[in-house]
Amino acid sequence: MAESFSNKLARAVGVVTSSTGGSIGITTNLITGISTAAVSVGDLVDTGNYIGGTKVSTIGVNQVVVDRDSTNTASATSQTVKFLNPTTLYTSTGVKTILIGGTFANNTNGQVGLTVEVTDTSAGVSVAIASKIPVPAGSSFVISDTGKTLLESGDLIKVYCDTANAIDANISILTGVN
Repeated sequence: MAESFSNKLARAVGVVTSSTGGSIGITTNLITGISTAAVSVGDLVDTGNYIGGTKVSTIGVNQVVVDRDSTNTASATSQTVKFLNPTTLYTSTGVKTILIGGTFANNTNGQVGLTVEVTDTSAGVSVAIASKIPVPAGSSFVISDTGKTLLESGDLIKVYCDTANAIDANISILTGVN
């Protein structure tokens, strides 16, 4: 197969579910006292009680279990917790692909937080290539100088934003790499 370049675009990325009144204990993976409506397994947890990249593992009645323990040294109550649902920007299909770069523009009047993640489906692992990047109003974040990322068939590029409909995303892809 011949190599070819393409762009993958997404407008108004950012799906956020917020819940107030959450309780998070000392070094625990349990968040209680929240609404779980519209929360999904795999959503990023956005709160100062967990390190970046923490995700929802299971959902119960008014509670979620996440994949990491909190950083709390004391219990925290009445917490606002944001759950960031991913937008899959690209799925590699059948051939090796290289992520050349990308631009993520803030289309709001305030600063937003951006996370870009690569999922290696054959290994069952997801890692951030940009985590909680602050993107000021009227600005953008560019991935280009950080090196290239090789994707195998089925690998995904996902985008999370801490503000609903806030980011326009454009990535450049080279497919058909030998």
